[in-house]
Amino acid sequence: MSVAELVCQYCSHRNAGNPPQCGHCGAPLPAVHRLSNLSGPAARAEQVVAGAERAVAATAGAVAGAENAVAGAEKVAAGQYPRWQWGAAIAGIVTMVLGLGFTAFRSCSTPLAAIPDLGIEQALPGQLRAAVSCQRVDSTAANCVVPVADPLLAGGITGGKDLTLSVALDPPERRADTVRNWRTAGGTVLADGVVFVAISPTATLRYANTLVGLRVETGAFSGRAAAQTFMARAGLTP
Repeated sequence: MSVAELVCQYCSHRNAGNPPQCGHCGAPLPAVHRLSNLSGPAARAEQVVAGAERAVAATAGAVAGAENAVAGAEKVAAGQYPRWQWGAAIAGIVTMVLGLGFTAFRSCSTPLAAIPDLGIEQALPGQLRAAVSCQRVDSTAANCVVPVADPLLAGGITGGKDLTLSVALDPPERRADTVRNWRTAGGTVLADGVVFVAISPTATLRYANTLVGLRVETGAFSGRAAAQTFMARAGLTP
């Protein structure tokens, strides 16, 4: 003997008899599902089918709700603003975002261009700055001297003489030309990137930091090895 029951599509409650509403959640019962008192695969299969039907119904309801919301938004926008104003507003937003991005880029790059405003001595590496005495030629150039007794020149790397240096802060438009001229002048290039370092054929040291514009050219050393020794001691390295 089988027992007929109404299964609620929303909460799966089984309602005995033939009531118009679910006794558990109060939802209407538009459809009747006859479940027998059988056990085993048949009963489980019927339960799966009922669950699938509920899922499909819920999904359809959600889709319909979303479509109604979009349609409502379009009606409100269309009623308040003409279509050409939408396009103008979007174009204005894009222009504003691009302008802000360009401004941020320029503001981030400005400090690099402002670095040459430092004094010439302050632009030198600390080891070299502590050893030299400089006489300004102008606001961007100076002639400096490292005395022979200074530890930077220990070992007779200058042949017992003071070391002269020409120091300058080049503006951005001249930095590439300086490196290009030194590169083509011959000698041994030790670094060729943001920092350029070379030893000339006459054993002078040439240093240029293209990021900050610092340019240093020394007097002659006793040889290439001596120039490299000074480069390391003075901090004139890549």
